[in-house]
Amino acid sequence: METTMIADSQTDFRAIGKREPEWLYNTRKNGWSFYDSRPLPDRVVHLWRYTDPREFRIAEPRELVAARPPQAGGTQDDATQLKSDSSGYAYNRSDLTSSITLDPKLAEQGVVLTDLFAGIGSNESLVSQYLGHLIGDKFGKFEALNLALWNTGLFLYIPDNVQVEMPVRLRRHPAGPATFHRLLVVVANNAKVTVIDDYLGGRSGDSPLVNSVVEIYAGDASQVTYANLLRHSDGVKTYITQRTRVGRDAEALSIFAGLGGGLSKVNAGSILSGRGAHSQLYGMAFGDKKQSFDYHTVHHHLSSKSYSNIDFKVALRDRAHSAYTGLIRIEEDALDCEAYQVNRNLLLDSYTKAESIPELEILCDQVQCTHGSATGAIDPETLFYLKSRGMSDYEATKTIVSGFMEPTVSRLPSDLRDMVRKIVMAKLESGRNG
Repeated sequence: METTMIADSQTDFRAIGKREPEWLYNTRKNGWSFYDSRPLPDRVVHLWRYTDPREFRIAEPRELVAARPPQAGGTQDDATQLKSDSSGYAYNRSDLTSSITLDPKLAEQGVVLTDLFAGIGSNESLVSQYLGHLIGDKFGKFEALNLALWNTGLFLYIPDNVQVEMPVRLRRHPAGPATFHRLLVVVANNAKVTVIDDYLGGRSGDSPLVNSVVEIYAGDASQVTYANLLRHSDGVKTYITQRTRVGRDAEALSIFAGLGGGLSKVNAGSILSGRGAHSQLYGMAFGDKKQSFDYHTVHHHLSSKSYSNIDFKVALRDRAHSAYTGLIRIEEDALDCEAYQVNRNLLLDSYTKAESIPELEILCDQVQCTHGSATGAIDPETLFYLKSRGMSDYEATKTIVSGFMEPTVSRLPSDLRDMVRKIVMAKLESGRNG
């Protein structure tokens, strides 16, 4: 068993910061205590079977622990800069502060989009009800580290009955050797929003670490779409944990697209806590060169008559590697639930490798539940048929991969679809030229 500690167990947590709320300080300190007292995750556990946790260690934990977080981070930009296809826009700068733009009409309705540090100052009673409650100090070692050290974050709040029609766009960039993102989204009852969470950047030759936690609360009868787009530069190591709590008769749609980065590990899922909750998760990853994608998904049914569906597709070329583990858990008193899960992997070269472990934990016999997995190369008969119609090898492969990915791509917000299609085509073109 791997027992290497990332930091000296005698490392003390920093003193409380000026104007730092005591509850926040204690939350962070508890996160550090859990992180510092635990060994690295056991590789025997299937969640870590395919990725070495040592890849996500931080180089100088003492320096990060000693550093106090910024006390304010957000600046409100000129609303006229907001594009017509967005209701809000936010990104973290290289100094870890945030730039924020929000439609003034939404602000008048009580919508809040702000830097998380600033949000704690202006909406402390609201933030304190939710921050760290879904993904807290005992969720996992690296999640506890994020709770202790997050150094840049965003907060989005949609009040009761507010329908946000255009997406809220977030751009998250590596900001130094180790960046700890935090996102808190609270969508109240009968409200609606789409959030595009775009991870990109990282200079060529660098090997920055990104550790991100995303907590989403979907209130009763709400509609929440969350799109996670991963397109970091080749050297970036990314660790993302995301959870959505889905209320009564609420609908949550989650889309994950893994396209960039060097090593990426994503743990995503929904907790169906309200009767009639509905959650769909669609995922895709396209790896080339020596990229590695490790995705874990979970749907946890706590209430009766809840519905979930997971459809995750992976395409690999060159020497890329992927791992998918998925869990559906239905509690004993969650009656009349429906849950479905499928993972399909398309291998374009002989040196690629895809792992797949779909799992069911069904504690109630009054459910409908299925799961499946398939891995293989392009069907030779399909390839032959397309070539017999005059296509080249490349054109036939492009057509097959496009058709394989398109059902997931079509679920993305409309303006992202062409961008993702172009990235997929660029990967195919690169392999052709290589």
